[in-house]
Amino acid sequence: MNLNLSRSTHLLSVSPDFRRAVYFGLGILLLSLSHSLRADDTSSTSTRKAQVYSSKTPVVRQYTLQERVRYQLWNYVWKPDPNQPITRIEVRIGEQKVYVYQGDRIAGISPITTGKPGHDTPTGHYTILVKDIDHKSNLYGVFVDANGYVVDGNAEVGQTPPPGTAYDSADMPYYLRIRDDGVGLHAGYLPGYPASHGCIRQPHAFAELLFSNVSVGTPVDVVP
Repeated sequence: MNLNLSRSTHLLSVSPDFRRAVYFGLGILLLSLSHSLRADDTSSTSTRKAQVYSSKTPVVRQYTLQERVRYQLWNYVWKPDPNQPITRIEVRIGEQKVYVYQGDRIAGISPITTGKPGHDTPTGHYTILVKDIDHKSNLYGVFVDANGYVVDGNAEVGQTPPPGTAYDSADMPYYLRIRDDGVGLHAGYLPGYPASHGCIRQPHAFAELLFSNVSVGTPVDVVP
């Protein structure tokens, strides 16, 4: 017991300068550890970003509420006879509308967006050549940030992405190709005027209905 008290008295009698030196040393050690941890964390973040922006990593596109609304809210008519096939599709560029026929009867009408000046939708008599429910453009796309939100909606294949972004091919769901150069009908954004690169965009809901009720070989007339 006397020995323990003696040791305690000895520790308490250490000079203030010595204690300050010990505390200072401990502070330096803790600061070094903190910097080390932050460096590791920064390194991990850089690695994650490199993975996000890698061309080998699939891009998950995100849409804001405003974008979701503008993709959907268009009035259209869909009243086909379920016992009769769709016999013809007519795209009227001047009206910015598509008409779906069963014989002489109109089974559906929807607003559309056709090609902008310089990328005019070609007129003519065609047929559906290919159906692809989840098609991606091989020519055009967008640049998206690390969270998948669109930064530039007018990107092209081979264009260098701005820093911190990645290229994502344009979505063309419910795609009905009518020409060998890739022109077709698909779901997309309708701004209310010709704005596409030549394809015929439709509201998503209408495009899904049309895709589900037509076949390869169905005639498609594109008129001025």
